[in-house]
Amino acid sequence: MKKKIIVGSIIIFLFVIGGMITIMRQPDPQQLVILGLENLNKANSFSYALTQQQTVDGKARLLTRITGYKSGENIQIQGQLAGSKVEMIKVGDVLYNKDPFSKAWVKFSDVSVAQKVFLVELNPLASLQLKEIGEVMLKGEKELNSKKCWVCTLKPSVQNQMMETLWTSFEYTLYITRSTKTVTQVEVRAQNKETGEPMTLILEFKDIGRKISIQPPETAE
Repeated sequence: MKKKIIVGSIIIFLFVIGGMITIMRQPDPQQLVILGLENLNKANSFSYALTQQQTVDGKARLLTRITGYKSGENIQIQGQLAGSKVEMIKVGDVLYNKDPFSKAWVKFSDVSVAQKVFLVELNPLASLQLKEIGEVMLKGEKELNSKKCWVCTLKPSVQNQMMETLWTSFEYTLYITRSTKTVTQVEVRAQNKETGEPMTLILEFKDIGRKISIQPPETAE
């Protein structure tokens, strides 16, 4: 009887110690988010995928689904935007847009207007410009693309004027790799300011720091 009590006590003690070690190994959520965002913003190059859905009259509609590449200030994207095919290449201050009908590349020397219209598509980090992070909750771990990630949730105030104009009640879920402490996926949920219906934006980042070559098209009008 005494042996059973001793063995039971040892098992309980080991569970308690194991739980304490797990808690002590967990990072500070707010500092983890700050570091994860900093490391992503510092990356000179990466590939990314963007999917945005909006509920309209109770039905979910796909607004955007694109894949893109970033290398320094250069960006290349292709996919669907509001039901239409889109393919663009930005090299320096010059934007090349592929006409979906003629398949010809059209050159625009003033990229500023396009950057305002295609803000998130041509600058995926725009949605991660935050005024205040607010309270951050560590929700545990999850494996994405064979990488272990910390999962953090927060309700920040955003610094993106277009997003502020259209949406409210932002909720972010960040997936931050344990090995590199870098944000690898972002899920943004918000509500339309006029209708109150939900919007979901998912950004996935890969090939962070790898060499990516983005060149202008050979022919452009």
